[in-house]
Amino acid sequence: MELQVLIARAALAASATALLAGCSKEITVDLPETEPRVVVEASIETGQPPIVFLTRTQSFFAPTSVASIASTYISDARVWVNGDSLTRICSSLIPDSLIDEVAASTGIDANLLRAANICAWTSLDGTIEGVEGQTYDLRVETEGKVITSSTTIPNGLSLDSTWFRLANQQPGDDSLGFIWARLSDPDTAGNAYRWYAQRINSGADGEAKDASFIAPFFSAFEDRYFNGRSFEFAFNRGQEPYSTAEDDINGERGYFKRGDTVVVKFCSIGLNEYRFFDSFYSNASSQGDVFSNPANIVSNIDGGLGVWVGYAPRLDTLVCAP
Repeated sequence: MELQVLIARAALAASATALLAGCSKEITVDLPETEPRVVVEASIETGQPPIVFLTRTQSFFAPTSVASIASTYISDARVWVNGDSLTRICSSLIPDSLIDEVAASTGIDANLLRAANICAWTSLDGTIEGVEGQTYDLRVETEGKVITSSTTIPNGLSLDSTWFRLANQQPGDDSLGFIWARLSDPDTAGNAYRWYAQRINSGADGEAKDASFIAPFFSAFEDRYFNGRSFEFAFNRGQEPYSTAEDDINGERGYFKRGDTVVVKFCSIGLNEYRFFDSFYSNASSQGDVFSNPANIVSNIDGGLGVWVGYAPRLDTLVCAP
């Protein structure tokens, strides 16, 4: 976190404390503007081509409307992976009938794709696809900057088992719970993982409850404290950003439900990539604005912010029944 922002925040906190103590003097604090930085959100998965999104940081107190978010996306760049040039594809060229499908595959809100020309870079001809154990070098040239990174897709590891268990948070509640799993971690230190889940059964509207895999908060973890051991753990149900689905705003929020059919996507990732996600969630949970200028993110991107991550996924499907 930049020193100037820390000073500004300390001043704000001090002024708030003074006001609470009864001081009526008006204090004005000028927050310094900092140069926007390029944010890279890029991944490559076993058997899949790379996909790269580029945005800019914005002011910490900038509005967060669809228009302001759309304005942060970069559409003019040259991108390479292992020396091969990636192809730019933009939402303005996608027929409206396919927007929902693209939103599901990219994780970008469909309304945002319709409201703005959002571009991504990928390989359309199958030249580059993820292979476990292989390293991939990323190079981005945009807005006069050269940005680089490197990631390796590790060897994937399957969960031993998955099951549904009631949360028992309220007396008589026999429908809501969490997905549990058992993992046997290899005896080599430095393994890291990320958890996703998708409900594929139909909701009230006849569509699948989740359009894509969703990672809950703090979905990434490492084996520092359980290296070489077998253990059980659980995750809550994540939700799409800004979701207005009924079960994301009522008492079912964060829970899976009896009868749900859930596909768990358990990914092996690199340790540096885990550190990005851990700092990402820590910052978001404490400050709520991840890629504004004050964000203290551990990035594996040289010349920018963000992450270039290789995923080795393993899938498990279960029906939620106690």
